[in-house]
Amino acid sequence: MNRVIIIGGGIGGAATALALSRAGFEPVVYERTKGLREVGAGIALWANATHILNNLGLLEEAKQVGYLTTNYQFNSQHGKELVNVAINGFELPVIGIHRAELHQLLWRKVPSENLILGEIFERFERKNNQVHAYFASGMSVEGDALIGADGLRSRVRAAILGDEPPTYRNFKTWRGLTNHVPSGYHPGYIQEFLGCGKGFGFMMLGKGKMYWYAAATAIEAQSDAAMGRKKELETMYQDWFSSIPELITATDEANILTTDLYDRPPIQPWSQQNITLVGDAAHPMLPAMGQGACTALEDAYVVAKCLKEQPDPIAAFQQYESLRSPRTQAIVKQSLQSGKMGELKNPLAVGLRNTFMKVMGSAISDSFKSLHAYRA
Repeated sequence: MNRVIIIGGGIGGAATALALSRAGFEPVVYERTKGLREVGAGIALWANATHILNNLGLLEEAKQVGYLTTNYQFNSQHGKELVNVAINGFELPVIGIHRAELHQLLWRKVPSENLILGEIFERFERKNNQVHAYFASGMSVEGDALIGADGLRSRVRAAILGDEPPTYRNFKTWRGLTNHVPSGYHPGYIQEFLGCGKGFGFMMLGKGKMYWYAAATAIEAQSDAAMGRKKELETMYQDWFSSIPELITATDEANILTTDLYDRPPIQPWSQQNITLVGDAAHPMLPAMGQGACTALEDAYVVAKCLKEQPDPIAAFQQYESLRSPRTQAIVKQSLQSGKMGELKNPLAVGLRNTFMKVMGSAISDSFKSLHAYRA
């Protein structure tokens, strides 16, 4: 067993290719876009993810292009602290990093001939223990195994599990990037603010970039307001903690992205014989726990480890899924519960939630720590 076909060249696909090549395999990634680019968003790499970067030999470089994060602070919409979780007590750091920086870090260590751009995966066939993948261009390739790393609407997933659409979770999110650091920012903090049916958070990334994100309940595919994306956000958050309107105003409209939020109920196995899935293709989750990219890195490392231990890809993928399924199921469910707390619109319910969070501060802190203490 040597040649592994990977569909999708995002963070999950890049990490899987790197982990496999480190383990002595020959991974080839087929990416549908003609150029590799990750859009302008930041991510927190919690200790469970920096552990993977450390094992892949990338931690020092990630620290250079990222920003060390020490605390996760939850606040009311006007800035009253509810919970403050210290997140710098692990043997590994928590890093705020731009998605594109992480993406480049991963790809820099993978030989360029292992990446084929501009190829849209269509279907596969199994012949004599081999997988043949077919692409829209007419190209076909064969390998000993195939890994779908092609995201939320994965075509590999659809081919093995059926084309069931993901579940819309009644939230729309906006993400912005600016060089402006607001006056109310605590260095080293991720600061999150919870209001009625909406929330806002911001954190420092490397290279002096400030990343912010907003989420509000919305109908699916709701278009931007006539006044434009930036103006709409300025209106939505005008009476919130002062750093929030300040950040929105300081961000160019072109640097504000918006997406609807989806996940999938974690009920079915995601492997079939010598084909499996990683990251969002396997277990898409809401961003409430900040674990989407982190669990994709874990998947990449574990799937490579299982293939090294088990020469038969069918056995390896069964082992991989049995190791990953309980953890990812728990995080998908936890992320959904956390998202539902953000859906509350009644001021009385919001007040009760905030009081509950203050009272449960140490329990919230403990659950965060156990999530990030995991080492794949």
